[in-house]
Amino acid sequence: MDTAARIDRLENQLKLLETYSVAGFWHALDHVYEITLPTRRLRCIVCDHSDLRSGFGIRTAVCQFGGGQLERYVCPRCDALFGPQKYLDLAEEFVVADYNLLYSRYAESDSTENERRAFRSLQPTPGSLHLNWGCGAWSQSIPQLRAEGFDVWGYEPSAPESAGHIVKWRGEISAQFDGIFSNNVIEHFRDPVAQFQDFKSLLKPNASMAHASPCYAYNYPFTRFHTLFLLGRSPHVLAERTGFRVESATVDGEFINHVFRSL
Repeated sequence: MDTAARIDRLENQLKLLETYSVAGFWHALDHVYEITLPTRRLRCIVCDHSDLRSGFGIRTAVCQFGGGQLERYVCPRCDALFGPQKYLDLAEEFVVADYNLLYSRYAESDSTENERRAFRSLQPTPGSLHLNWGCGAWSQSIPQLRAEGFDVWGYEPSAPESAGHIVKWRGEISAQFDGIFSNNVIEHFRDPVAQFQDFKSLLKPNASMAHASPCYAYNYPFTRFHTLFLLGRSPHVLAERTGFRVESATVDGEFINHVFRSL
């Protein structure tokens, strides 16, 4: 067997081992949660409403990335759909490792156009300072917008390292921005209240932010990485709890975008 064939064989074995290990971990965790969830009090990550599991609506799916059963909860107080609880319970270090493993083999589709649409919804002026939150390594929106005269930077914790106009570490961000925008990011928040409070600390007074995501509706539930669906009243409740108001909402097919104004 030549070297190329041996490398291909080892690569295939590594993929099989990874698939087996990931599925095995989540399968074991599912059995633990089957036992504990029926008697456990759950807390809505948007409005803080707390009740037994039976007090929430339940929606289920299966993770396409080997993450097992996905059980999420509809909050009767604010309409948010959150979960799975097994993912919300994980330590942040494990979540980071889980994302790193995912992106070592998987790349999101090019979201440049939707990022640009979210940015435009802020009605920016040339020279204004904006932050593309969770910009990814595949989007061309930052160089394109900078070429148009906008001072746009990116934050991407899954990036290999800070480079160019994209930073990897939250601690590297200290500026006050005229606006923040994102696409396909808000559905990944495990603590949206804390995240919106952090956004507020990064914005200038009366500044705004735009977050676009198809998950303002019940779309793409088949991944454990989607922990928040801002349905119904929940975008307004989240805004009110964190010092924002919903200024506008746009629905154009799966492009759903909310603009939040800092109060």
